[in-house]
Amino acid sequence: MAVPRRKNLVTRFIEAVNNRSLHEVAGVLHPDFEMVVPQHPSRGFTGRDQEVANMEHLVSTYPDGRIQILAMVESGSEVWVETLFAARDVEIAAVVIFEIDRMTETIRRGRFYSEQVDRAGPDINEWIRGLGS
Repeated sequence: MAVPRRKNLVTRFIEAVNNRSLHEVAGVLHPDFEMVVPQHPSRGFTGRDQEVANMEHLVSTYPDGRIQILAMVESGSEVWVETLFAARDVEIAAVVIFEIDRMTETIRRGRFYSEQVDRAGPDINEWIRGLGS
């Protein structure tokens, strides 16, 4: 009889956010969790409590919001995930590269690349010409 495979930590994190279970969110994060935001360095932070507070704000501000996993790849201690957070008033597309701490079985770090979805924005030609202006 096959033993069911346990869900990875990133899937558990996303399900905990979708279930509004902040205790479970905290449970999968390393106490010294670090979020790196390369395109906005000032948004980076260190500490599980900050990430739990961020998720609490997200789910209380957008009670109808859910994170959908679009793609996920596991490689060694990394989990790469593409997601879409959709709520009535906002959509956020993100790719996050999570690092798993195998000693503690927690999420140790994330590299967060995100953008609010702009369905009415400029087409590719207008956007590329406007770079740097």
